[in-house]
Amino acid sequence: MAPFLLIALLSIFGLTACAAQERALVADSPPAKVLFVGNSFTYYNNSLHNHYRKLVAASGHKFDKPSRARIMTISGGHLPEHAGGMARVIGADDWDVVVMQGHSLGPIGEATAEPFRKAAREYASIIRAHGAQPVFFMTWAYTGKPEMTAELDAAYSAIGAELGAEVVPVGLAFAEATDEMPELELRIADARHPALAGTYLAACTFYAALHGLSPEGLTYTAGLGESDALYLQRTAWRVATEFKARRQ
Repeated sequence: MAPFLLIALLSIFGLTACAAQERALVADSPPAKVLFVGNSFTYYNNSLHNHYRKLVAASGHKFDKPSRARIMTISGGHLPEHAGGMARVIGADDWDVVVMQGHSLGPIGEATAEPFRKAAREYASIIRAHGAQPVFFMTWAYTGKPEMTAELDAAYSAIGAELGAEVVPVGLAFAEATDEMPELELRIADARHPALAGTYLAACTFYAALHGLSPEGLTYTAGLGESDALYLQRTAWRVATEFKARRQ
């Protein structure tokens, strides 16, 4: 196929992605077992993995093997700090996906960016050796520091491209929702950690990215108002599909 024709076809595909909810965003079938490795950004609000799991249950998807979602988190932790438990926890189950979430400043800090990348490379190798897919959790900017969004996007996109790993653009979903609905609190008063709406948005973005389906209309809303939940579901799908098209 001529290069210009391939580019044209990919462009058309990207424009129609939001209408094609059956389009898979990962190469394989949706993961039955997902391990989230991170810190308080993951475990706040009764943990991201629980909200993700409930979205999956609401979808009615049936897996060929028992499904499971778990977390391995360290309060305030940086990605390299998980070295001691990473191989042991990954080897304890037949995970399909292992999600890596660094400290909110880890991938972009002058002293922490290279240790983050080194750990990501080492962990991706371990994850793949156990038959699972490495996935990166792009985190969000602090309140009042929107410039962090582009920095985190660049850092996570770069390591994802280097390692051929999926990146779930939660930070971009936060940025879009913050701009469009500033009255909807995604972060708590400390300007960093997620409010319940923020954790729900993250869970919806993971559902969209890992399952290749829109969460719009799923009955699980985490107790949020129906209109707010629907907005977050739609935002997660739109951002996930646009990000995927951008990376192709």
